[in-house]
Amino acid sequence: MKSKVNWLEWGKDAFEKAQKEDKPILLDLTAVWCHWCHVMDSTSYSDDDIAKIINEDFVPVKVYIDKRPDIRERYNMGGFPSTVFLDSEGRIIAGETYVPPERFKLMLESINKRKNH
Repeated sequence: MKSKVNWLEWGKDAFEKAQKEDKPILLDLTAVWCHWCHVMDSTSYSDDDIAKIINEDFVPVKVYIDKRPDIRERYNMGGFPSTVFLDSEGRIIAGETYVPPERFKLMLESINKRKNH
C-alpha cells in the first residue's frame, strides 16, 4: 500500500526544501520490527486529514533507525516511533513517541500556529 504521506529521505534536499518553503520538518524515526511504528503508520499517517496537513505544511522525513543509528541517537524521544519536529537547521521544536490520530492532529496544528506567529 502506498503511503498517503509524501516521505522524503534524510539528507540535504529535505533540509533545503524546509528552508526554501519555510516549513518545519516532521521526522518519523521508525523500524520494521517496531509494533507501535506500524500502529502509527496504520492510524495516524493513514488518516486522510493528517496526511493532507503533513504534505501541505511540513517536510516529512522517514528514517529507519537500524540503518541510521546516528540519527536515532540524536533525535530519540524516549522510544519508537519517535515523532520529532525540527527546524530547517535540525534543531528540535517538539517531539514525542507514538501519537494517536486525534492528538496528532492537535499537535500538527499547534506546531503550525507556532510557525505562523
